[in-house]
Amino acid sequence: MGWFEKIPLKLGSVGKLLVREEEISLFSTNENPYRILYASDIHLSGGNSGKLIGQLAQAVSEARPQLILFGGDLVDNVEELPALTECVRELCSIAPVASVAGNHDRQAGLLKVQRAVEKGGGFWLGPESYFFKIGNRKVRVDGQLKPGSESVETRLLCAHYPDIFQRAVDEGYRGVFAGHLHGCQFVFWGKEGKLFPGAWFYQWNGLRFREGACSLFVSRGVSDSFPIRWNCPREVLLCKVY
Repeated sequence: MGWFEKIPLKLGSVGKLLVREEEISLFSTNENPYRILYASDIHLSGGNSGKLIGQLAQAVSEARPQLILFGGDLVDNVEELPALTECVRELCSIAPVASVAGNHDRQAGLLKVQRAVEKGGGFWLGPESYFFKIGNRKVRVDGQLKPGSESVETRLLCAHYPDIFQRAVDEGYRGVFAGHLHGCQFVFWGKEGKLFPGAWFYQWNGLRFREGACSLFVSRGVSDSFPIRWNCPREVLLCKVY
């Protein structure tokens, strides 16, 4: 471990990505968990793409997920679309990749970003959903809010914006993954699950929230357009789903 990994100040994309572990119980089962890795706010741009892809591939390889979810803000400009395709292709050799878009992806064009993900072998979470099973129970992963169905027992939401949480609760989702903590990567203290001073200005500036049967997991992101952080490690989420 280098000296730069021992201090709270982080500049650029130096150092390994933190793999933050979470868990959610959907069926109160003791079966082996289904492992979902959520990576948001990758921000491929300029000369950092190769480094970020390598860091992400290393984190995924070590975490051994069964499904990889991309939570948007994948690229900052259209020139990075080939790098995105390369990233998805490399990760698909480890586990299936399913993705949604974020606000930064609009700069490259949402349809172009979708095509770049699909060209790499990834699945786009738009009108279509992704399905997996825990034992004989079927779980649906959506990229947009949808009503429930008799064909699945429970639903998870892969999102970019945390403020979709309340609507997801109202729709009966059990878990939401989100990112989009722009401007909140400076953390000086935490209280009651929130990170300050960002939580004064942004309700969802925290790591996890819960309302009723639904949990929200917020990622601090893989990278940033403004690459300076304090006490806010770059990360991916590894969620064990029971």
